[in-house]
Amino acid sequence: MNPGMTAIITARGGSSRIPGKNVRDFNGHPMIHWPITAALESRGVGTVVVSTDSEDIAAVARHAGASVPFMRPSHLADAHAGTTPVMVHALEEMAIADDAMVGCVFPTAAVTPAMIDEAIALSVSHPEDFVISVGRHRSPWEKSLKQDDAGKMMLESTVARHTRTQDLPQRFFDAGKIYVAQARTWRERDTMMAAAFVPLMLPDWASVDVDEPEDWAIAEALHRAFVLNVR
Repeated sequence: MNPGMTAIITARGGSSRIPGKNVRDFNGHPMIHWPITAALESRGVGTVVVSTDSEDIAAVARHAGASVPFMRPSHLADAHAGTTPVMVHALEEMAIADDAMVGCVFPTAAVTPAMIDEAIALSVSHPEDFVISVGRHRSPWEKSLKQDDAGKMMLESTVARHTRTQDLPQRFFDAGKIYVAQARTWRERDTMMAAAFVPLMLPDWASVDVDEPEDWAIAEALHRAFVLNVR
């Protein structure tokens, strides 16, 4: 690795919807292996650190090549702990300077080194802003449906009922994969979206959620097809 961005992978031990998902097998390796490997292979990353409260995750992370220089306290490892406080804790533990570039990569982010490098390049161009990975909503909000008490469905809004889908605006969502900013910005903002940010546009396959059990097979298949090139 060469001097560059510090990549911090935030991986707590608990997970209610997919137990043990950070170390669950994902295409032949523990899930966290993939973001660690991508960060290690990124040209712009200098250090890869895992913030965790779990000794099991720490052991897997070290085996994959990451550093685990501290253990995360329990109050920052429950289901309500926000990403920013976890990151600020890591910054303080490692005494990272305010002007250093720091990236948060989620442990279930099966992204590529090129995506991390693109985020770094965007951060270099916009040093005062967060760079946040986003995905695109495949269906417009204006065509969303709601269900009534009888089980029937209707349009959430009738404003655009005669508008073609392709004529409605494209909207996006926080993909929950990569966040990059100067350490100063991490310390000053209470959340990554406290102000306007620079988007890192992810392809559809890379922005898929891995939150529910049925998401796992879909994410694995997309990873095989687009990263491992095994179909």
